[in-house]
Order: sequence, then structure tokens, then C-alpha cells
Amino acid sequence: MGALRISLTDRCNLRCQYCMPEEEYAWLPRRDLLTFEEIERITEIFVSVGVDKVRLTGGEPLLRRDLPDLV
Repeated sequence: MGALRISLTDRCNLRCQYCMPEEEYAWLPRRDLLTFEEIERITEIFVSVGVDKVRLTGGEPLLRRDLPDLV
């Protein structure tokens, strides 16, 4: 048994120390975020080796466009 945590985005408006520790934070370019296909493939690989819990996280994962399609 194991758990996998996948960060969907680095965008967040809360600015807490947990996900935004730097004063001046440079957002990742959208092209550098994992695609839904990449997230699905990585999840499949981890599940095949025993992961049984997957958490979709990020700065604020609900900011990720088309999130219901991934879920």
C-alpha cells in the first residue's frame, strides 16, 4: 500500500508558507505543467507497483482548467 500526491498547478492565491515560501515567486509556464495524459500515465505506473491512494493537489488545484475531465 502507498500514496501518491500529484501537484496539478503551482498557482495559488492564499500565499501561505507551505506552498509559496518565497517573497517573489515566479509561476511555472503552463507548458511546463504535466499534461492530463502525463498525469494519467504516471498514476497508472504507480498504481501498478502498489499505490492505492492518489491525492490531486497543487497551489490551488481547482484553478487547473478542465479539472473534472482529469478526475
